[in-house]
Amino acid sequence: MKTLLHTQAKKLWLLCLISLLPVLVFAKDFVVYDDILEEKTALKIEEMGQELFAKSGVKVILIAKKNGNENILAFEQNFAKDLTPPYALLTLFQAEQKVDVYTSPGLEKEFDREALLSPLPWKGTIIPLLTSKKKEVGVSPALLNGYAELVEEIAQYRKIELESAIGSANKTTINLVRVLLYSFMAIVMVLIIYRRIKSRG
Repeated sequence: MKTLLHTQAKKLWLLCLISLLPVLVFAKDFVVYDDILEEKTALKIEEMGQELFAKSGVKVILIAKKNGNENILAFEQNFAKDLTPPYALLTLFQAEQKVDVYTSPGLEKEFDREALLSPLPWKGTIIPLLTSKKKEVGVSPALLNGYAELVEEIAQYRKIELESAIGSANKTTINLVRVLLYSFMAIVMVLIIYRRIKSRG
């Protein structure tokens, strides 16, 4: 009887654990994420964050969540309560399609927040990648580009050289996506104009 109860209890415990797996959140010092972010991307972000913090004292944390289920600013403010300035949070709530950067007072002057969060393909570094329809462009490349841009701008402002920076590789990826988006938009516009001219004729 005891063996049967022990077996049933073990099965119940395993069932509970399996049911919780989809909502497990992984956390390192500089990145908090669930399964929307690839592990290799998280490791690269962790590397950049550690180097910037070691050389400047600025802690930049990426938070990538599939579902936020709350106001993103309220979440950031609550998350930051235990942080020591200077710090910056780059936050994504994927389901809500919300991206934000929240900083300790004064740090906002060290990077271009407007450009970082711009939806315009010729300006933004995160949202154009997130909204791209190309399958090879997803959450991980978008957040890696955004995080890299953020830490590199802060490092540049403080005249610090980051060995872990992805620099030119980052800009090449962004420019390639921009070219693809521009090309797609141009083709769509040409087709619309062509169909209108043809229908009038």
